[in-house]
Amino acid sequence: MNRILYFVHYNKYNFLSDHVIYLLKNVRILYARIVVISNSPFSESQYNKLSEFCDEILVRENKGFDFGAWKDAILKDGWKKISQYDNLTLMNDTCFGPLFDLESIYLDMEQKDIDFWGLTNNKNDRFGMPKTHRPIPEHIQSYFICFKNKIVNADLFKTFWENVKYENKLEKVIQNYETKFTKILHKAGFRYSVLLDKSGFPNIKSDLAVRRSDLCLKFKVPFLKIRSFLSFPYPGYIISLLRENTNYPVSIIFDYLNQIYDPETMLLIQNKLIPNNTGNIDIAKELKIAMHLHSYYPDILDKYMAFLNNTNANFDLYITTNSSEKKSVIYDLFKNQACFSKLKEIIITKKQGRDIIPWLSIKDRLNQYDIVGHFHTKQSLNTEEWIDITWLDDLLNSLLYNINNIINEFSNNKNLGVVIPEVPYIFRNIFLLDFSKYLQSVTNCLWNKLGCKKEINFKNVKSMIFPIGNMFWYRPSALTPLFNLELSENDIGNESISGEYIRHAIERLIVYIAWNEGYDYRIAISSENKNSNFVDVSGINKIINSVEYKTGKYILRLPKAAKRLMENQL
Repeated sequence: MNRILYFVHYNKYNFLSDHVIYLLKNVRILYARIVVISNSPFSESQYNKLSEFCDEILVRENKGFDFGAWKDAILKDGWKKISQYDNLTLMNDTCFGPLFDLESIYLDMEQKDIDFWGLTNNKNDRFGMPKTHRPIPEHIQSYFICFKNKIVNADLFKTFWENVKYENKLEKVIQNYETKFTKILHKAGFRYSVLLDKSGFPNIKSDLAVRRSDLCLKFKVPFLKIRSFLSFPYPGYIISLLRENTNYPVSIIFDYLNQIYDPETMLLIQNKLIPNNTGNIDIAKELKIAMHLHSYYPDILDKYMAFLNNTNANFDLYITTNSSEKKSVIYDLFKNQACFSKLKEIIITKKQGRDIIPWLSIKDRLNQYDIVGHFHTKQSLNTEEWIDITWLDDLLNSLLYNINNIINEFSNNKNLGVVIPEVPYIFRNIFLLDFSKYLQSVTNCLWNKLGCKKEINFKNVKSMIFPIGNMFWYRPSALTPLFNLELSENDIGNESISGEYIRHAIERLIVYIAWNEGYDYRIAISSENKNSNFVDVSGINKIINSVEYKTGKYILRLPKAAKRLMENQL
């Protein structure tokens, strides 16, 4: 069959995702002509990369969303040119795939006595319109819809596209075009079909493509809506189904979602844990590594010395302290130790900014390395000695005694920007992660001052993902905005309320700055932990016990996936 595809691309951060390249590369053989219409700009290298898998690229302003883009492409080619094709397919980049064989679906649908078809539909709904809750008629969902030559040549079809307006609100596009197009064509006598018909699920009220992605996979719908990962009760289950039933590289999914969704959201979708492997493992040798240790309390250095004398990891150690007397004490402590060869320099800094100013003051030294660890000897604010001990021990178990796994994770994942520790055991059930309204405001202001482009309002973040205790490993390029920010010692060095809040804001922004720069994060757990304390992984029970699943006509059971979840391998 002679087919043409009009594919709409949009990315609010103006990057070209690998899931788009994968999709076009794997459907290229099905179409005689592919036109990509991008509602966001490309770099030259991205444009050249994309051009390998299509015949034409149109870059336009994002006016009218998908329907505005399709209109422009259709009218540019002209009806005479389009009429030469047996099939016209409209698609956008709001889904991952193909997950299953798409050609067999085309061949089956092209044999049917129908004029247009899609993959999924929405039934008539009295209150289904997004935001407005107005009625919507039954319609084929427009992320993938095909039209045979007969309907393309119809005056009604041409008139529809010529009259499409460039709406500036998505709800208007859905209301005026997506939800009405099927009804207009059907009323004129054109017949249609879908691969997965919602009428077969009378007890399920929700949108199958978005809220029941498990059923889409069960019935081999070849594309999976991106939004489904936010709408499914436990997205890790969908990842498990993809791994068990398809050959789709799930790393592409994670790479894209990590760019778009904030760190808190992604913790519910992707396993971020680096397990504490106590066995012998080969450590990556190619990375140049530094460790910064701010020692305001030299008497706590023995905690670090036990690790430094026994690790086989190769790194340069930079120690900062606030007086020449402490420098002498630190030097004497190290000079007869096995780890003395790791000690690169002891630097005296001012008694300001706790561990933040000392760390930032030697950024030029540390930024010469591939990977850097930031640590300090600060004690807990709690006066109970046993809390001080368990608090620090848990952090060191996560970040130091797990160092070989952490270094290998950086080596194997070039997108990894920050590794933070698991929540210390003592804090699991204590609400110490207070994020006051004033601190939220300071964090938002600092985010803007850093020049961060990704959209987030920290007043809406329920649980910040940050290195508790302000100890972490990082790739210097992941924190470039922070290192470029000219904060004076007066800004965060004093003990005033404002200075205190700025330090706390910096601590909470580490993971989010890396996210803004396009990097991912991981959580290093201590040997005592098996699951992340940042999130309750028992959410699988919500699936099993939910009313929707109990009353649904079709239910996917959770054998291998549930077992793997409980073993923390999703």
